[in-house]
Amino acid sequence: MSTARGVPPSLADSLPRDISVAACEIGPLEELVDEARQLAVSLPAALEGAIDKRRREYLAGRISAGYALRQLLGPDASEDEIVGDDDDVPRWPEGVVGSISHGAGFGFAAVAAADRYRGLGVDVERVVSAQQAGRLGARVLNEREMSLRHGGSGDLTEAEMFTLVFSAKESAYKALFPRYRQVLGFSDVELERRDGGEAGGHGRLGLRARLEPDGSDAAAPLVGWYALSDRETDTNSGEAPRVWAVVAIPA
Repeated sequence: MSTARGVPPSLADSLPRDISVAACEIGPLEELVDEARQLAVSLPAALEGAIDKRRREYLAGRISAGYALRQLLGPDASEDEIVGDDDDVPRWPEGVVGSISHGAGFGFAAVAAADRYRGLGVDVERVVSAQQAGRLGARVLNEREMSLRHGGSGDLTEAEMFTLVFSAKESAYKALFPRYRQVLGFSDVELERRDGGEAGGHGRLGLRARLEPDGSDAAAPLVGWYALSDRETDTNSGEAPRVWAVVAIPA
């Protein structure tokens, strides 16, 4: 089982032990500021005047990253701020790759040793409505990808599959961009495989990205893991389930 804090157990159980993940609910600003202070995390000057939502999202993401780093490196991990570069890509401690996301009410982060993975990407989304999936589906996934919602890994609804593919491709982009600095569209990353547990609520993914290093086409294989959290509970409460995704570039 991967070391995890605040993420669905089904995702934590699916991940390799060498990937550390953590999540933090995007709660009231005062509570996030107090928790961030314990991890030596603070708002950058550029966000001091930002709207409340943006500040809360930033802190929840950096708090998640702080916990994930401590899980990976131990309690004596560096407490230096995780700042972004000119492309807003987080600068991780030497020898570490990682990713930060915030959405669906949570900050979410994953980190791993750079000698095990060349890149990591994460994303968390609320499952969209069936109407949104039907309206936007052709922009995000092809028929072959949608067909992967069926099978031995458990069926997903069209809305769940749309959201999973969207989230997996967002995660793939976050894993690839820091290394290759190429802007990719949804058609540049393809979901090739979905293997999962009971009822399809969690499992493993296989993806491939089309890159153009030095002007020549190349295909980069990626691996991923996903979970749909609280499908029954969230439905009963009137809120859509969440899709959590982690995608990695193997070393």
